[in-house]
Amino acid sequence: MGYFKFNGIFEEIIARYPNIDIVEFLQDKLQLPLFKAEELANRIEKKYCLSTISKTEQKSVKNILEKPTNSELPFQTNTCPIDCLSQKEFENFIRWLLEELSFKVEPKNYTATSGVDLVATKDGERIAIQARRYPKNHKVSDIIILISQDSKRIYECNRSIAIATTYFSEKAMADAKSGNVEIWDIDALSEKVCQVKKNADLDLQSCFPLFKVSLLQSLLRLQEEKKFIIEPRADEKFDLYLPGVKFPLLTFQTLRDSVIRCIYRIKYNEPVGESEGETLLSSADNQRSGPDDVEAYALVVEYLKHFVE
Repeated sequence: MGYFKFNGIFEEIIARYPNIDIVEFLQDKLQLPLFKAEELANRIEKKYCLSTISKTEQKSVKNILEKPTNSELPFQTNTCPIDCLSQKEFENFIRWLLEELSFKVEPKNYTATSGVDLVATKDGERIAIQARRYPKNHKVSDIIILISQDSKRIYECNRSIAIATTYFSEKAMADAKSGNVEIWDIDALSEKVCQVKKNADLDLQSCFPLFKVSLLQSLLRLQEEKKFIIEPRADEKFDLYLPGVKFPLLTFQTLRDSVIRCIYRIKYNEPVGESEGETLLSSADNQRSGPDDVEAYALVVEYLKHFVE
């Protein structure tokens, strides 16, 4: 690969960033395997693109942002470092959050400075969404409300939502209220992330029924939610799988309705055989060693949570 060829590709990446999938672009132009394209894209983005876009943003968003005095800066209690994400990470984050909140996001991205414009549907409504990644020491001016209203009209939507990783100015909040534009500031974003995480925790808990009667019965109940598959083997052994994964996560053996042996089959993120797995319960000379049934089930649940989170 010649220097001038790569130099031209590099210049095109800088010119088109952030509206370019660098990995896909490098794969196509340089015929690289995926892992090499990802490594090179990561180096290019960190060293060149992020500094370039920060300079561009300073010019293009100066009318959207207002620099408040220190006395105007609100005390921030949120712990969601969204404004520290890269452009691509921010786009992916916004899509993930909206989808977790039951929005159906259209696949196309629209051009936006320092953020992403999307169209989504929810409850039968078509919604224009403007999401902007700005420093916390600035406030978003009322211009973003005008942009949201224009986007609603251009994309033929019923309403619009303006999202920012900082706070909105008083004028922006007043215009949003009068113009029927929903706004999510950094506090609202943090609350919605917490809501999504809480819902995810509830879903996770539903995968794991509470201990009931014995370890064996509790383990067999794990497949009731259809998150796991338990397949019987010879010698009263059972393998526990995730649907679609050919390697078992857990193997346990029974004797007269009791679990006498239990082995974790994933070690250091790699599948292993029974003899190499981590032993939770074992048996020798008709004596079982290890935690009692209640504690053993709790440990199994903690282990399995890593594979369904």
